[in-house]
Amino acid sequence: MGKLHCLNVGCADASVIVSTNCTFLVDCHDIESHADLLPSSKNIRGVFITHQHRDHYSGLEYLRRKGYSIGCLIYSPYDRRYADASVTSDEWDEFSSHRDYFGSKGTALRAPYRQESFDEAYWNIDGIKFWMLGPNQKIAASGTRELHDACLVFRADVSDRKCTFTGDASDCNLNWIAHNTSHICDDILHASHHGSLNGADLDFIKKCNPGYTVISTEVDVHESIPDEIALKRYADNTRYKVYRTDKDGTLVWTF
Repeated sequence: MGKLHCLNVGCADASVIVSTNCTFLVDCHDIESHADLLPSSKNIRGVFITHQHRDHYSGLEYLRRKGYSIGCLIYSPYDRRYADASVTSDEWDEFSSHRDYFGSKGTALRAPYRQESFDEAYWNIDGIKFWMLGPNQKIAASGTRELHDACLVFRADVSDRKCTFTGDASDCNLNWIAHNTSHICDDILHASHHGSLNGADLDFIKKCNPGYTVISTEVDVHESIPDEIALKRYADNTRYKVYRTDKDGTLVWTF
């Protein structure tokens, strides 16, 4: 038995997976407003940071300040270059400070690319199987790369439910996955980039074959987010329902 909480945190991302014995975070913006979902032991088994943008990692400051421990911190393998416009130096340095702090406290640090084989899950723990679908290393490390090209894309299988998390993955990132992966989703798709057009790759959405799509978004924060064309793509290719956190609030799935 477990629960997946897709939190309403504005135009940002945070989800909490609670299994029988463990708690996992997938991004963590404004996690302090949902601290009731965190374990009383203050021991979080795993935190996935899909990429190093503040609206995805900012809750690490709260976890650090409040004395939480993290068993494993899994984050984008991006290598920032000088004057890289896709992520500010302030964001990069702030995330690195949190990463290094938790590492000094015994947290295992991992920055994976797509797993080489799918014979076994990337991480199999407490009844949850995590499958690391992306990023593709050549795309994430290319000469023209930007942070969203190296965003983590992975699926969590909990009992008979599946949720695919895409962070803010770019079209390039997602399109490669679409053409090189079977069974990307088939259940819950946590849509990329808050409903932006860049991240709503049509081949990827179709290949996901989602029963439900969750868009973590808020209007009037960024121009064209959520984007009408992107929303139509999700609506046309989601079998049951598209949810928006700004309209539907926090979503809870029980497994």
